[in-house]
Amino acid sequence: MRDSGQPDQDRILRSMELHSVEEEVDVTPAIMHKVRQIHQKNQRGHSGNRKKTFIISMLTGILILSSISVYASQYLIQIKNKEGEVILSTIKPWKYSESEYNAKRIKETEEALSKRLKPGEQAVYYIKDLHMTPLVKEQPLNYFYMLTKHSNYQELAKEIEDKGAPVLQEPDYVPEGYRFDFGQIQIRNTPVWNTPEYQILVDELKAQAEKSDEEQGLFYKIVPWFDIASTGMEYRKGDNRIKIVAFAREKGSKAGVPTHQAVKIKVKGKEMILSASPSSPSRSLTWLSDSEEVLYIITDDPKDPLSKDEFAKIAAGLVSE
Repeated sequence: MRDSGQPDQDRILRSMELHSVEEEVDVTPAIMHKVRQIHQKNQRGHSGNRKKTFIISMLTGILILSSISVYASQYLIQIKNKEGEVILSTIKPWKYSESEYNAKRIKETEEALSKRLKPGEQAVYYIKDLHMTPLVKEQPLNYFYMLTKHSNYQELAKEIEDKGAPVLQEPDYVPEGYRFDFGQIQIRNTPVWNTPEYQILVDELKAQAEKSDEEQGLFYKIVPWFDIASTGMEYRKGDNRIKIVAFAREKGSKAGVPTHQAVKIKVKGKEMILSASPSSPSRSLTWLSDSEEVLYIITDDPKDPLSKDEFAKIAAGLVSE
């Protein structure tokens, strides 16, 4: 007669194989309960074959416990050669996409640099990491500028004057409830990609990385900067913000305003474009200085949108007489 307990044993084994356990858990009570069930069932159906059934049940329990121990240890298995050296092992699955991992490493690096650099300093840095993607390896260097965040307009005005940044006056009007939050000056990175100066820095930092035993390391150098990119400030009311930025630009080139909806308005004789953002619900008011060397942009907060008149009133205090 066929052993009626065997299909149950196979079914239990198969069900245990189909489930992965990511953390170590105590499964002994549940497994022993299953073993006792199988043993009791076999006792009822085959009292004359108790010894054989007991052996089968014990083997089943051992096999199940062995399978669970593998799953509970997250497939941590090692294979060694005759000399006892590990030549093959399992590893934890990779939990990041390429772009996520790159962004993670850059964020970690810049957080570390922010603790080492002084306000106003710029560093060029190289990340030693075999997991970084080929795209990052093709452009191995990044720049990090330690911004100086000014908590009042007077400090910002002083840095504008000291560094020759685009002039950004304090507006005469902002909507009720908004207060100056911070101001800052941003720079342009130099040297640029694929220049001899850039390649010199690549070779220097890569050489330092190769001499290091670190598998993952940060290598950087403080470098000077020469050009100002913009002056910016933000006004805040609770979680709502109004952003005002003055971008330095070369005279004679055309400036574009990406938008799907826009109107032209005039403030103190100056023509401006009020536009909707193609990528967010916010709106912006954009215009050029008389010299055409500064591009001004005021951006509202979609959670507290500005009216057309409010945009015009803010801009009026920024336009030179």
